Amino acid sequence: MRSSEDLYDALAATYEDHFAAPHRRAYDDLAWQACTEAIGTTRALVIDVGCGVGRWSRRFLEQGHQVIGIEPAPGMSSRAATLQDDNFTLVRDRVEHVDLPSAAADAVVAMGSLQYTADPAATIARCAAWLKPAGVMCVLVDSLFGLVVELVRADRTGEAMERLCTRRGVWRIDDQEADLHLLDAAALQDAFKQAGLEILSTAGLLVGASFIGREDLVTALTADYDGQLDQERAMADHPELADLGKQLLIIGRRTA
Repeated sequence: MRSSEDLYDALAATYEDHFAAPHRRAYDDLAWQACTEAIGTTRALVIDVGCGVGRWSRRFLEQGHQVIGIEPAPGMSSRAATLQDDNFTLVRDRVEHVDLPSAAADAVVAMGSLQYTADPAATIARCAAWLKPAGVMCVLVDSLFGLVVELVRADRTGEAMERLCTRRGVWRIDDQEADLHLLDAAALQDAFKQAGLEILSTAGLLVGASFIGREDLVTALTADYDGQLDQERAMADHPELADLGKQLLIIGRRTA
């Protein structure tokens, strides 16, 4: 698989602006609400896997948590390093290479990062080992079936079938490309169970994109962001719709 580090390096300077797009802002808002509800407000040690420029790390710090951010892309990690807070520790390496104490963290969040690792299931198990008993793990990935539906709607059936069969995707930004694993709800749930995690919820984020198309969803969000977000939140509450989301969010708790 082609590494995502160069792509994220190229994106670092404008990464915050990346989430001004209505659909990205929407899934980010939905994920933040679900993850923070699961983690709670009591001061916690949170490991932010693939912390990027520190968008979520900053917000966790503002809530009073201690944060360890893991980020391999130099451009991204350089910006995360500007979070000058005694409660923030930055680890500039790939998560597969990071050694942290076992059973020490209250929460691990990985928002859109584990799909770029060589073996997402193995990485989930690695991260789960950092959790205390009853610690919470939140993982967000691109949805295999959500992408297949989007490609079929765009009359790109050949590419849709290739993605479905290979379970691999490609993210392109300008002249940069990175390969990623495309996962479904069953694969994520199996990985969580194998890692000793009790599944608390599995949700598809932006299910509306599969029903009305991404462009119409963006139009709806632009016209009435809060109203459309309420609809997306309602659909996310139905796990049977999870694979239709553009993103999949799974939340679990370490059992032992």
